[in-house]
Amino acid sequence: MTDPSLHNPPDDEPATAAAASSADPEDDKHQQQPTPQDLLPTIPIGHPDLMMSKESVRRAVEEFQTRPSDVIVATFPKTGTTLVTWICHLLRTGAREDSEEIAAAAADGVESSSSSSSSIGGFETLYEVVPWPMLSYDIGIDPNVHGSEFTPRVFKSHLRMASIYPGCKYVVTIRDPARTAISFYNFFIAKRVPFLVVEEDALGDDGNDDIRLLMDVSTFLVETPFVRGSDHRASIWEYYAEYHALLDCPNVLMLVYEDFISNDEARRMNNIRLLGKFMGVVSDDDGSNDNNNHEAADDQYDELIARTASMSTKSYMARHMSKFDEPYERAKALNRAADLSQLTPGAKVALEYHTQTFDDRGTQFLDDRWKATMEPLGYVDYPSFCNAIEKRNQRLFG
Repeated sequence: MTDPSLHNPPDDEPATAAAASSADPEDDKHQQQPTPQDLLPTIPIGHPDLMMSKESVRRAVEEFQTRPSDVIVATFPKTGTTLVTWICHLLRTGAREDSEEIAAAAADGVESSSSSSSSIGGFETLYEVVPWPMLSYDIGIDPNVHGSEFTPRVFKSHLRMASIYPGCKYVVTIRDPARTAISFYNFFIAKRVPFLVVEEDALGDDGNDDIRLLMDVSTFLVETPFVRGSDHRASIWEYYAEYHALLDCPNVLMLVYEDFISNDEARRMNNIRLLGKFMGVVSDDDGSNDNNNHEAADDQYDELIARTASMSTKSYMARHMSKFDEPYERAKALNRAADLSQLTPGAKVALEYHTQTFDDRGTQFLDDRWKATMEPLGYVDYPSFCNAIEKRNQRLFG
């Protein structure tokens, strides 16, 4: 792993979480836009996730440097993080799957550029090309270096926006809190984390290892901090309230997870195109000076969006499941992570609909939390929040 202290950042990446950003003087537009740091009170990062070591968190806070062109996908967990970061990588690499062609070129001694390389090849785990700064040291990755061969650089984060690294662009996502909690619950079951799952020695009737669950999904929601939040960990509703405060912030793109898994293909494609425009890889030039070139460019962008949509379906991602998992063996070998159990392999892509339901206590908890946090902001329910974000994106980005 490259020592971050040896990394010489270019002029346009001065910002760290420990020091306020200083934008590129040539980027007037960037300087004039209100940022999350302008609109939200700053909350120190602290140590929000006990999975990471203190050293990994320290390095992320003190040594990770952003550039104005960077895109940080900053989400509440289980609201589409892997899907959106993967789509970002597809968009910036041309959504190419020509791995055989690249392998043949490499055998002939021909070096491929990132623009012509396979989007799915060249890395063992997505974290190598879309680093997660808070976890990077624990898995032997330098976020100042890994992924820098691509434009724009893209990063994963689960920090709330009041704590996010300054000085770049941000993509946030929302998802129905009930489905988020169910997804979180099943994610931990798949990972067989010990606070939730006890593995029995005997095999079940289906021949698989038998497991015993220590709590149901309602207990997980109400009594653990993962969705509910705690003194040191923001709840999903606190994340969403911060997004409300950023509705007029043009360097934050807000996406609705359900739009990306919709059966409405036009809605999916439109949201992928919106993300591509925000990243700067899909043009919104009106082409008034050269209609022929504009039409050709439109065709290219349409093809890129179509390829990206095809390569970001659940079935496609499930065929490459290991690419999207945490690098458990690498983390185990380095022995730096604070809680290795949360890095164990577990399907990031769910092909089957999770069927658990909440009991009365869980349903009431979800209703009370929404009414306490989101209803005072003008959202009677989750669909009304989705509608406000759709109108906001139309107003800011067209």
